[in-house]
Amino acid sequence: MILHDFLPSGNGYKIRLLCACLGLKVTLKQYDITKGETHTESFLAMNPNGKIPVLQLDDGQCLSESNAIILYLAEQYKSALLPTDAILRAKVYKWLFWEQYSHEPNIASPRFWLTHNAMTDLKKQMLPDRIQQGHAALKQMEETLAKQTFLVGDSITLADICLFPYTHVAEEGGAYQLTEHPNIQRWIKDIEALDWFIPITQD
Repeated sequence: MILHDFLPSGNGYKIRLLCACLGLKVTLKQYDITKGETHTESFLAMNPNGKIPVLQLDDGQCLSESNAIILYLAEQYKSALLPTDAILRAKVYKWLFWEQYSHEPNIASPRFWLTHNAMTDLKKQMLPDRIQQGHAALKQMEETLAKQTFLVGDSITLADICLFPYTHVAEEGGAYQLTEHPNIQRWIKDIEALDWFIPITQD
Protein backbone atom coordinates (compact mmCIF):
# COMPACT_ATOMS: atom_id res chain seq x y z
CA MET A 1 0.00 0.00 0.00
CA ILE A 2 1.06 3.58 -0.64
CA LEU A 3 0.05 6.42 1.67
CA HIS A 4 0.01 9.79 -0.05
CA ASP A 5 0.56 12.18 2.82
CA PHE A 6 1.99 15.38 4.33
CA LEU A 7 4.10 14.43 7.33
CA PRO A 8 2.86 17.13 9.79
CA SER A 9 -0.76 16.23 9.06
CA GLY A 10 -2.64 14.66 11.95
CA ASN A 11 -5.09 13.13 9.49
CA GLY A 12 -2.30 11.26 7.75
CA TYR A 13 -0.71 10.39 11.09
CA LYS A 14 -3.89 8.55 12.11
CA ILE A 15 -3.27 6.10 9.30
CA ARG A 16 0.46 5.72 9.98
CA LEU A 17 -0.27 5.18 13.67
CA LEU A 18 -2.91 2.54 12.93
CA CYS A 19 -0.63 0.77 10.45
CA ALA A 20 2.09 0.68 13.11
CA CYS A 21 -0.39 -0.82 15.58
CA LEU A 22 -1.54 -3.44 13.07
CA GLY A 23 1.98 -4.21 11.86
CA LEU A 24 1.12 -3.17 8.30
CA LYS A 25 3.79 -2.04 5.87
CA VAL A 26 2.94 1.11 3.98
CA THR A 27 5.08 3.17 1.61
CA LEU A 28 4.90 6.89 2.30
CA LYS A 29 4.79 9.34 -0.61
CA GLN A 30 5.00 12.89 0.66
CA TYR A 31 3.44 16.07 -0.75
CA ASP A 32 3.89 19.67 0.34
CA ILE A 33 0.34 20.94 0.65
CA THR A 34 1.60 24.50 1.16
CA LYS A 35 2.96 24.44 -2.40
CA GLY A 36 -0.17 23.06 -4.05
CA GLU A 37 1.33 19.66 -4.72
CA THR A 38 -2.03 17.94 -4.15
CA HIS A 39 -3.67 19.89 -6.96
CA THR A 40 -1.80 18.30 -9.83
CA GLU A 41 -3.65 16.27 -12.44
CA SER A 42 -2.13 13.01 -11.16
CA PHE A 43 -3.13 13.66 -7.55
CA LEU A 44 -6.64 14.82 -8.44
CA ALA A 45 -7.10 11.56 -10.33
CA MET A 46 -6.68 9.79 -6.97
CA ASN A 47 -8.73 12.27 -4.94
CA PRO A 48 -10.74 14.96 -6.76
CA ASN A 49 -10.97 16.81 -3.44
CA GLY A 50 -7.25 17.56 -3.72
CA LYS A 51 -6.47 16.67 -0.12
CA ILE A 52 -4.25 14.24 1.70
CA PRO A 53 -4.27 11.57 2.97
CA VAL A 54 -4.97 9.10 0.21
CA LEU A 55 -4.36 5.38 0.73
CA GLN A 56 -3.57 3.56 -2.51
CA LEU A 57 -4.33 -0.13 -2.12
CA ASP A 58 -2.33 -2.94 -3.69
CA ASP A 59 -4.90 -3.30 -6.47
CA GLY A 60 -4.64 0.41 -7.33
CA GLN A 61 -7.89 1.54 -5.74
CA CYS A 62 -7.61 4.78 -3.78
CA LEU A 63 -9.34 5.68 -0.53
CA SER A 64 -9.59 9.20 0.88
CA GLU A 65 -10.92 10.79 4.09
CA SER A 66 -8.81 9.74 7.06
CA ASN A 67 -11.57 8.30 9.23
CA ALA A 68 -12.97 6.26 6.34
CA ILE A 69 -9.47 4.89 5.76
CA ILE A 70 -8.88 3.87 9.38
CA LEU A 71 -12.30 2.25 9.51
CA TYR A 72 -11.51 0.29 6.35
CA LEU A 73 -8.18 -0.92 7.74
CA ALA A 74 -9.63 -1.86 11.13
CA GLU A 75 -12.44 -3.80 9.46
CA GLN A 76 -10.23 -5.39 6.81
CA TYR A 77 -7.76 -6.69 9.38
CA LYS A 78 -10.42 -7.49 12.00
CA SER A 79 -8.71 -5.34 14.59
CA ALA A 80 -9.83 -5.36 18.21
CA LEU A 81 -9.56 -1.57 17.98
CA LEU A 82 -13.04 -1.74 16.45
CA PRO A 83 -15.20 -3.61 18.99
CA THR A 84 -17.62 -6.31 17.90
CA ASP A 85 -20.13 -5.26 20.56
CA ALA A 86 -22.70 -3.03 18.85
CA ILE A 87 -22.90 -0.42 21.62
CA LEU A 88 -19.12 -0.13 22.00
CA ARG A 89 -18.76 0.04 18.23
CA ALA A 90 -21.33 2.86 18.08
CA LYS A 91 -19.38 4.73 20.77
CA VAL A 92 -16.25 4.47 18.63
CA TYR A 93 -18.18 5.80 15.64
CA LYS A 94 -19.46 8.65 17.81
CA TRP A 95 -15.93 9.79 18.60
CA LEU A 96 -14.87 9.52 14.92
CA PHE A 97 -17.80 11.66 13.79
CA TRP A 98 -17.26 14.09 16.69
CA GLU A 99 -13.57 14.43 15.80
CA GLN A 100 -14.34 15.68 12.31
CA TYR A 101 -17.11 18.05 13.40
CA SER A 102 -16.14 19.36 16.84
CA HIS A 103 -12.43 18.63 17.31
CA GLU A 104 -10.42 18.76 14.07
CA PRO A 105 -11.82 22.09 12.75
CA ASN A 106 -11.09 23.79 16.07
CA ILE A 107 -7.82 22.15 17.12
CA ALA A 108 -6.12 21.34 13.82
CA SER A 109 -7.13 24.36 11.76
CA PRO A 110 -5.76 27.00 14.19
CA ARG A 111 -2.56 24.94 14.52
CA PHE A 112 -2.08 24.97 10.75
CA TRP A 113 -2.99 28.64 10.35
CA LEU A 114 -0.60 29.73 13.10
CA THR A 115 2.35 27.47 12.27
CA HIS A 116 2.29 27.63 8.45
CA ASN A 117 1.82 31.37 7.97
CA ALA A 118 -1.63 30.65 6.56
CA MET A 119 -3.55 33.41 8.35
CA THR A 120 -5.90 35.61 6.33
CA ASP A 121 -8.24 38.40 7.40
CA LEU A 122 -11.15 35.96 7.33
CA LYS A 123 -9.27 33.41 9.42
CA LYS A 124 -8.35 36.12 11.93
CA GLN A 125 -12.07 36.79 12.36
CA MET A 126 -12.81 33.06 12.71
CA LEU A 127 -9.96 32.28 15.10
CA PRO A 128 -11.49 33.38 18.46
CA ASP A 129 -14.60 31.25 17.90
CA ARG A 130 -12.52 28.28 16.72
CA ILE A 131 -10.36 28.52 19.85
CA GLN A 132 -13.41 28.76 22.11
CA GLN A 133 -14.88 25.65 20.52
CA GLY A 134 -11.48 23.93 20.73
CA HIS A 135 -11.37 24.53 24.47
CA ALA A 136 -14.85 23.00 24.73
CA ALA A 137 -13.67 19.94 22.77
CA LEU A 138 -10.62 19.44 25.00
CA LYS A 139 -12.83 19.84 28.07
CA GLN A 140 -15.12 17.07 26.83
CA MET A 141 -12.15 14.76 26.31
CA GLU A 142 -10.71 15.69 29.70
CA GLU A 143 -13.96 14.88 31.49
CA THR A 144 -14.28 11.54 29.67
CA LEU A 145 -10.68 10.56 30.44
CA ALA A 146 -11.16 11.46 34.10
CA LYS A 147 -13.56 8.52 34.33
CA GLN A 148 -11.78 5.90 32.23
CA THR A 149 -8.38 5.05 30.77
CA PHE A 150 -9.30 5.51 27.11
CA LEU A 151 -12.11 7.23 25.23
CA VAL A 152 -14.27 4.10 25.06
CA GLY A 153 -13.63 2.35 28.36
CA ASP A 154 -10.38 0.84 29.59
CA SER A 155 -9.06 -0.55 26.31
CA ILE A 156 -7.61 1.42 23.42
CA THR A 157 -9.87 1.65 20.38
CA LEU A 158 -9.98 3.34 17.00
CA ALA A 159 -11.40 6.38 18.81
CA ASP A 160 -8.06 6.93 20.54
CA ILE A 161 -6.12 6.40 17.31
CA CYS A 162 -8.36 9.01 15.68
CA LEU A 163 -8.18 11.65 18.43
CA PHE A 164 -4.54 11.28 19.47
CA PRO A 165 -2.83 12.91 16.44
CA TYR A 166 -4.23 16.43 16.65
CA THR A 167 -4.72 16.41 20.41
CA HIS A 168 -1.10 15.67 21.26
CA VAL A 169 0.12 18.61 19.14
CA ALA A 170 -2.67 20.98 20.19
CA GLU A 171 -0.19 23.33 21.84
CA GLU A 172 1.59 24.04 18.54
CA GLY A 173 0.62 27.53 17.49
CA GLY A 174 0.04 28.65 21.07
CA ALA A 175 -3.77 28.49 21.15
CA TYR A 176 -4.02 25.75 23.80
CA GLN A 177 -2.20 24.58 26.92
CA LEU A 178 -2.45 20.87 27.69
CA THR A 179 -1.24 21.50 31.25
CA GLU A 180 -4.86 22.54 31.84
CA HIS A 181 -5.91 18.97 31.03
CA PRO A 182 -4.01 16.46 33.22
CA ASN A 183 -6.13 13.49 32.15
CA ILE A 184 -5.45 14.21 28.49
CA GLN A 185 -1.74 14.44 29.33
CA ARG A 186 -1.92 11.06 31.08
CA TRP A 187 -3.74 9.56 28.09
CA ILE A 188 -1.09 10.90 25.72
CA LYS A 189 1.68 9.34 27.81
CA ASP A 190 -0.18 6.01 27.93
CA ILE A 191 -0.38 5.90 24.13
CA GLU A 192 3.22 7.01 23.65
CA ALA A 193 4.32 4.18 25.97
CA LEU A 194 2.80 1.47 23.74
CA ASP A 195 5.46 -0.70 22.11
CA TRP A 196 4.18 -0.08 18.57
CA PHE A 197 3.95 3.69 18.93
CA ILE A 198 5.58 5.92 16.30
CA PRO A 199 5.88 9.72 16.50
CA ILE A 200 4.22 12.06 14.00
CA THR A 201 7.64 12.95 12.58
CA GLN A 202 8.47 9.34 11.64
CA ASP A 203 8.13 8.55 7.95
